[in-house]
Amino acid sequence: MPADLSALLITFLVFGAVAIAVFVIGQFIAVQTRVRRRVAAHAADAEASPRLASGFDALVSTYFDEKRFGIKDSVRAELRRELIRAGFFRADAINYYIFARMASVVVLTITGYLFVEQFLADAEWYLKFGSVAIVILLAALGPDAYIARRKRKLHEDFRIAFPDMLDLMVVCVDSGLSLEATLDRISGEIARQNQHLGSNLLIMGAETRAGRGTIDALASLADRLGLEEAHSLVAILRQSIELGTDVGDGLRVFSDEMRDRRLLRAEERANELPVKMVLPLGLFIFPVILGLVMLPVMLRLATVLG
Repeated sequence: MPADLSALLITFLVFGAVAIAVFVIGQFIAVQTRVRRRVAAHAADAEASPRLASGFDALVSTYFDEKRFGIKDSVRAELRRELIRAGFFRADAINYYIFARMASVVVLTITGYLFVEQFLADAEWYLKFGSVAIVILLAALGPDAYIARRKRKLHEDFRIAFPDMLDLMVVCVDSGLSLEATLDRISGEIARQNQHLGSNLLIMGAETRAGRGTIDALASLADRLGLEEAHSLVAILRQSIELGTDVGDGLRVFSDEMRDRRLLRAEERANELPVKMVLPLGLFIFPVILGLVMLPVMLRLATVLG
C-alpha cells in the first residue's frame, strides 16, 4: 500500500508538471501566432527576433501578472526593491520572477522524476518520494537563492567602487562644478568601472532632470543600492547643504574614511585566508606529504620483515 501511494503521488506530481508545461507552451504558441499575424499585416519586412521577444514579453506579462498570484501592496514593493538591488530594473521583472519560479519547478520536477526512475528504480518508495520532494523544494527556493547571491555580489562590487566614485566627486567639486553637475559628470566614468553602479547613477540623473530634488534623488539611489555607505553619503550632503558648509570638505573626509574601510576589508579577508586553507590542506595536501614521507620507511620495514 505505501508503494502504491508513492507511485500515485509521484504520478500526480509529474502529470501536474507536464500539464502546466503543455499549457504554457500552448499559450506561447497562440500568442506568437497572433503576433505574427499582426506584424505581417502592418510590417511585412520586420525581422522575426523582435517579434519573438515582444511575444514572449506579452506572454509573461499576461499570464504571470503579479495580481493573479496575490503579490501586491507591501509585498510587491518589497519584492520590487529586492529585484532592483539585484540589478533587475525592468518594469516586468516581477512577472519574470514568477515565471522563473514556476518554470524551475516544472522542469526540475520532471528531471528529478526521470532521474529517480532511471537510477533509483529499485529503491524504496519513501526514498523515491523524498528525492522528488527535495528536488521540488530546491526548485522553489532556487530563484530566491540566485537573487540573494546576485545582490551580495553587487554589494561587494559597489563597496569596492564607492571610494573611487567619492574621489571623482571630490575632484569635480574642487574644480568648481555644482553637486548636480558633478553627479552627471561622473556617471559615465563610473559606468566604465562598474556597469550597475553607473546605471544607478544614470537613473538618478534622469530623476533630477525630471524635476526631483538632488537630495531626494540621492536618497532613492541609496535605497536602490542598499548600502550603508550610500545612506551615510546622503546624510553628509544633506547636512552640508542645510548648514551651508563646504560640500568638498565633507566629501573629502568621507572619501578618506571609505578608502580606509576598503583597506580594512581587504586585510580582514587576507587574515581569513589561513583559516580557509586548513580544510583543503588537511584533506588533499597533508595525506600526500604523509604518504611521501612514510613510503620509504614502509618499504624498508617490508624488506626487513620479508
